Amino acid sequence: MKEKITIIGAGLSGSLLAVLLKKRGHEVELFERRPDLRTTDISAGRSINLALSSRGLRALAHVGMEEKVMKTTIPMKGRLLHDELGNLKFSAYSGREGENINSVSRGGLNALLLDEAEKLGIPIHFNTKCTKANLQSGELTFKRYLDNEYFNHPTEICIGTDGSGSAIREAMFDDSRELLFSFSQHYLTHGYKELHIDPSEDGGFKMEKNALHIWPRGNNMLIALPNEDGSFTV
Repeated sequence: MKEKITIIGAGLSGSLLAVLLKKRGHEVELFERRPDLRTTDISAGRSINLALSSRGLRALAHVGMEEKVMKTTIPMKGRLLHDELGNLKFSAYSGREGENINSVSRGGLNALLLDEAEKLGIPIHFNTKCTKANLQSGELTFKRYLDNEYFNHPTEICIGTDGSGSAIREAMFDDSRELLFSFSQHYLTHGYKELHIDPSEDGGFKMEKNALHIWPRGNNMLIALPNEDGSFTV
Protein backbone atom coordinates (compact mmCIF):
# COMPACT_ATOMS: atom_id res chain seq x y z
CA MET A 1 0.00 0.00 0.00
CA LYS A 2 1.34 3.41 -1.00
CA GLU A 3 1.59 5.71 2.03
CA LYS A 4 2.50 9.35 2.61
CA ILE A 5 5.68 9.40 4.70
CA THR A 6 7.37 12.45 6.20
CA ILE A 7 11.00 12.15 7.29
CA ILE A 8 12.43 14.73 9.68
CA GLY A 9 16.19 15.08 9.22
CA ALA A 10 18.09 14.81 5.93
CA GLY A 11 21.37 13.51 7.30
CA LEU A 12 22.76 10.10 6.41
CA SER A 13 19.93 8.10 7.97
CA GLY A 14 17.11 10.32 6.71
CA SER A 15 18.34 10.67 3.15
CA LEU A 16 19.11 6.95 2.79
CA LEU A 17 15.72 6.01 4.24
CA ALA A 18 13.95 8.47 1.93
CA VAL A 19 15.60 6.90 -1.13
CA LEU A 20 14.76 3.37 0.05
CA LEU A 21 11.10 4.14 0.74
CA LYS A 22 10.68 6.05 -2.52
CA LYS A 23 12.07 3.11 -4.49
CA ARG A 24 9.50 0.93 -2.75
CA GLY A 25 6.73 3.10 -4.13
CA HIS A 26 5.88 5.35 -1.19
CA GLU A 27 5.24 9.10 -1.30
CA VAL A 28 8.11 10.65 0.65
CA GLU A 29 8.87 14.19 1.78
CA LEU A 30 12.09 15.20 3.55
CA PHE A 31 12.62 18.13 5.96
CA GLU A 32 15.97 19.43 7.24
CA ARG A 33 16.59 22.33 9.64
CA ARG A 34 20.11 23.04 8.29
CA PRO A 35 20.98 24.56 4.90
CA ASP A 36 21.82 22.33 1.95
CA LEU A 37 25.33 21.05 2.67
CA ARG A 38 25.99 20.82 -1.08
CA THR A 39 25.77 24.60 -1.46
CA THR A 40 26.70 25.86 2.03
CA ASP A 41 29.83 25.19 4.06
CA ILE A 42 28.47 23.62 7.25
CA SER A 43 31.16 20.96 7.68
CA ALA A 44 32.67 22.32 10.92
CA GLY A 45 32.17 19.77 13.66
CA ARG A 46 30.30 17.37 11.39
CA SER A 47 32.89 16.16 8.90
CA ILE A 48 34.49 13.29 10.81
CA ASN A 49 34.91 10.49 8.28
CA LEU A 50 32.91 7.32 8.45
CA ALA A 51 34.52 3.91 8.63
CA LEU A 52 32.15 2.17 6.24
CA SER A 53 31.89 -1.58 6.81
CA SER A 54 29.80 -4.42 5.38
CA ARG A 55 26.68 -3.33 7.29
CA GLY A 56 26.70 0.13 5.71
CA LEU A 57 27.54 -1.27 2.30
CA ARG A 58 24.57 -3.65 2.49
CA ALA A 59 22.29 -0.69 3.22
CA LEU A 60 23.69 1.18 0.21
CA ALA A 61 23.32 -1.93 -1.95
CA HIS A 62 19.58 -1.98 -1.14
CA VAL A 63 19.22 1.35 -2.95
CA GLY A 64 21.68 0.54 -5.74
CA MET A 65 24.38 2.96 -4.56
CA GLU A 66 27.13 0.70 -3.23
CA GLU A 67 29.27 0.86 -6.38
CA LYS A 68 28.96 4.67 -6.71
CA VAL A 69 29.90 5.25 -3.06
CA MET A 70 32.81 2.78 -3.13
CA LYS A 71 34.46 4.90 -5.82
CA THR A 72 34.85 7.67 -3.23
CA THR A 73 36.30 5.51 -0.43
CA ILE A 74 39.78 4.54 0.70
CA PRO A 75 40.17 0.98 2.05
CA MET A 76 41.65 0.68 5.55
CA LYS A 77 43.10 -2.77 6.09
CA GLY A 78 43.60 -2.35 9.84
CA ARG A 79 44.52 -0.12 12.75
CA LEU A 80 47.96 1.47 12.90
CA LEU A 81 48.75 2.20 16.55
CA HIS A 82 51.20 5.01 17.44
CA ASP A 83 52.76 4.76 20.91
CA GLU A 84 54.36 7.60 22.89
CA LEU A 85 57.82 6.76 21.55
CA GLY A 86 56.68 6.90 17.94
CA ASN A 87 56.69 3.14 17.44
CA LEU A 88 54.06 1.70 15.10
CA LYS A 89 52.04 -1.49 15.49
CA PHE A 90 49.68 -2.66 12.75
CA SER A 91 46.59 -4.70 13.66
CA ALA A 92 44.69 -6.12 10.67
CA TYR A 93 40.89 -6.07 10.71
CA SER A 94 40.72 -9.45 8.98
CA GLY A 95 42.98 -12.28 7.93
CA ARG A 96 41.14 -12.59 4.62
CA GLU A 97 42.34 -10.79 1.53
CA GLY A 98 40.08 -7.94 0.47
CA GLU A 99 38.22 -7.63 3.79
CA ASN A 100 38.59 -4.16 5.21
CA ILE A 101 36.65 -1.10 6.30
CA ASN A 102 36.50 2.01 4.15
CA SER A 103 37.15 5.66 4.92
CA VAL A 104 34.52 7.90 3.34
CA SER A 105 33.64 11.57 3.74
CA ARG A 106 30.49 11.98 5.82
CA GLY A 107 29.49 15.11 3.93
CA GLY A 108 30.38 13.57 0.57
CA LEU A 109 28.26 10.50 1.26
CA ASN A 110 25.36 12.66 2.46
CA ALA A 111 25.59 14.74 -0.74
CA LEU A 112 25.41 11.60 -2.92
CA LEU A 113 22.31 10.42 -1.06
CA LEU A 114 20.64 13.84 -1.39
CA ASP A 115 21.43 13.86 -5.12
CA GLU A 116 19.79 10.45 -5.46
CA ALA A 117 16.75 11.59 -3.48
CA GLU A 118 16.27 14.60 -5.76
CA LYS A 119 16.76 12.45 -8.84
CA LEU A 120 13.85 10.30 -7.65
CA GLY A 121 11.66 13.40 -7.25
CA ILE A 122 11.65 13.52 -3.44
CA PRO A 123 10.85 17.06 -2.18
CA ILE A 124 13.58 18.23 0.23
CA HIS A 125 12.87 21.28 2.41
CA PHE A 126 16.08 22.77 3.84
CA ASN A 127 16.20 25.52 6.50
CA THR A 128 12.93 24.11 7.86
CA LYS A 129 12.74 22.96 11.47
CA CYS A 130 10.09 20.72 12.99
CA THR A 131 8.97 22.50 16.16
CA LYS A 132 6.01 20.37 17.21
CA ALA A 133 4.46 17.01 16.42
CA ASN A 134 0.94 15.89 17.29
CA LEU A 135 1.26 12.13 17.27
CA GLN A 136 -2.46 11.58 17.71
CA SER A 137 -3.56 13.62 14.67
CA GLY A 138 -0.44 13.16 12.56
CA GLU A 139 0.02 16.92 12.16
CA LEU A 140 3.50 18.44 12.23
CA THR A 141 4.40 22.09 12.77
CA PHE A 142 7.45 23.58 11.02
CA LYS A 143 9.34 26.85 11.15
CA ARG A 144 10.82 28.01 7.85
CA TYR A 145 14.00 29.95 8.68
CA LEU A 146 14.15 31.94 5.42
CA ASP A 147 10.98 33.91 6.27
CA ASN A 148 10.43 32.87 9.93
CA GLU A 149 6.98 31.55 9.00
CA TYR A 150 5.29 28.63 10.79
CA PHE A 151 3.12 26.14 8.92
CA ASN A 152 1.35 22.84 9.56
CA HIS A 153 1.96 19.68 7.59
CA PRO A 154 -0.34 16.62 7.88
CA THR A 155 1.16 13.19 7.29
CA GLU A 156 0.20 9.52 7.53
CA ILE A 157 3.56 8.32 8.82
CA CYS A 158 6.33 10.41 10.39
CA ILE A 159 9.87 9.13 10.97
CA GLY A 160 12.31 11.15 13.07
CA THR A 161 15.95 10.97 11.96
CA ASP A 162 16.73 14.38 13.42
CA GLY A 163 19.46 13.57 15.91
CA SER A 164 19.86 14.08 19.65
CA GLY A 165 17.59 17.14 19.79
CA SER A 166 14.82 15.34 17.94
CA ALA A 167 11.42 17.06 17.94
CA ILE A 168 9.79 13.72 17.18
CA ARG A 169 11.43 12.05 20.17
CA GLU A 170 10.39 14.94 22.38
CA ALA A 171 6.79 14.58 21.22
CA MET A 172 6.89 10.86 22.02
CA PHE A 173 8.21 11.64 25.51
CA ASP A 174 5.44 14.21 26.07
CA ASP A 175 2.79 11.70 24.99
CA SER A 176 4.37 8.68 26.68
CA ARG A 177 1.38 8.08 28.96
CA GLU A 178 -1.11 8.14 26.09
CA LEU A 179 1.19 5.95 23.98
CA LEU A 180 1.72 3.54 26.91
CA PHE A 181 5.49 3.27 26.88
CA SER A 182 8.32 4.22 29.24
CA PHE A 183 11.61 5.84 28.27
CA SER A 184 14.97 7.12 29.47
CA GLN A 185 17.77 8.92 27.71
CA HIS A 186 21.38 9.64 28.58
CA TYR A 187 23.94 11.88 26.91
CA LEU A 188 27.67 11.27 26.56
CA THR A 189 29.72 13.62 28.73
CA HIS A 190 32.80 13.75 26.51
CA GLY A 191 33.34 15.72 23.32
CA TYR A 192 35.80 15.92 20.45
CA LYS A 193 37.89 18.37 18.50
CA GLU A 194 38.44 17.98 14.77
CA LEU A 195 41.94 18.45 13.37
CA HIS A 196 43.38 18.16 9.86
CA ILE A 197 46.63 16.84 8.40
CA ASP A 198 47.41 18.34 5.00
CA PRO A 199 48.76 16.22 2.15
CA SER A 200 52.46 16.38 1.31
CA GLU A 201 53.71 18.94 -1.19
CA ASP A 202 53.43 16.42 -4.03
CA GLY A 203 49.83 15.59 -3.06
CA GLY A 204 50.67 12.31 -1.38
CA PHE A 205 49.95 10.92 2.09
CA LYS A 206 52.27 11.77 4.99
CA MET A 207 51.37 8.50 6.74
CA GLU A 208 50.25 5.04 5.68
CA LYS A 209 47.26 5.53 3.38
CA ASN A 210 45.37 2.28 3.92
CA ALA A 211 45.03 2.30 7.70
CA LEU A 212 43.01 3.88 10.49
CA HIS A 213 45.63 5.64 12.61
CA ILE A 214 45.16 5.63 16.39
CA TRP A 215 47.10 7.36 19.16
CA PRO A 216 45.67 5.80 22.39
CA ARG A 217 46.45 7.86 25.49
CA GLY A 218 44.49 6.65 28.51
CA ASN A 219 41.16 8.49 28.72
CA ASN A 220 41.90 10.36 25.49
CA MET A 221 42.38 9.09 21.97
CA LEU A 222 43.38 10.59 18.65
CA ILE A 223 42.30 8.96 15.40
CA ALA A 224 43.02 9.85 11.77
CA LEU A 225 41.24 8.65 8.64
CA PRO A 226 42.52 9.16 5.07
CA ASN A 227 40.86 11.34 2.42
CA GLU A 228 41.06 11.10 -1.35
CA ASP A 229 43.12 14.32 -1.63
CA GLY A 230 45.98 12.93 0.48
CA SER A 231 44.89 14.59 3.72
CA PHE A 232 43.70 13.03 6.97
CA THR A 233 40.68 13.99 9.06
CA VAL A 234 41.74 13.75 12.72
